[in-house]
Amino acid sequence: MFEQLFGSKTRVKLLNLFLNNDEMAFYVRELTRKIDEQINSVRRELANLKSLDIVTCKKKNGKLYYMANPHMEIFPELKNMFRKIAYELSDENKLAKNLKKMGVIKYASLMGKLIKDPNNRVDLFIIGDVDKRKFQPFLKELEKDMQKELNYTILSFEEYNDRRMLFDRFITEIFSAPQEIVVNQLKD
Repeated sequence: MFEQLFGSKTRVKLLNLFLNNDEMAFYVRELTRKIDEQINSVRRELANLKSLDIVTCKKKNGKLYYMANPHMEIFPELKNMFRKIAYELSDENKLAKNLKKMGVIKYASLMGKLIKDPNNRVDLFIIGDVDKRKFQPFLKELEKDMQKELNYTILSFEEYNDRRMLFDRFITEIFSAPQEIVVNQLKD
């Protein structure tokens, strides 16, 4: 949908990156890696965005750096719109979609290393029935992306309910710890 509205998938990804990181500047190869698009399409869309005055560029250390233009007249409106769109394109949304393909997931949250919280030993917490054969490759890919070994806990819904009814210390600590919830279909 966004590709049709804004003309191309690459343009949407670039706008999302620039408008949600408006204080940062990026060079072309860095942009291709961050948005996972071909260099030619990135260069073409950068030229389009620059001609519309949405991005500016400056040369530093022999590289051309691009950044959002906060002085553009419609900048606040665009930024607000892309803040709302960001979740659709976000890693958390992709993670939630991938997790839901692995079984019946009632709850999943990112913790510990995944949200830069050094105080928590659990990095991924899941409640549900997970197909372990699908989960292991998913975990390996996530660890590869993070370049860290991750600790995870998977509880069946029945085990979670039993522990919750007993006011289990582990469950209490998990739910009181900082986390980013990516799936929540628990009733309470």
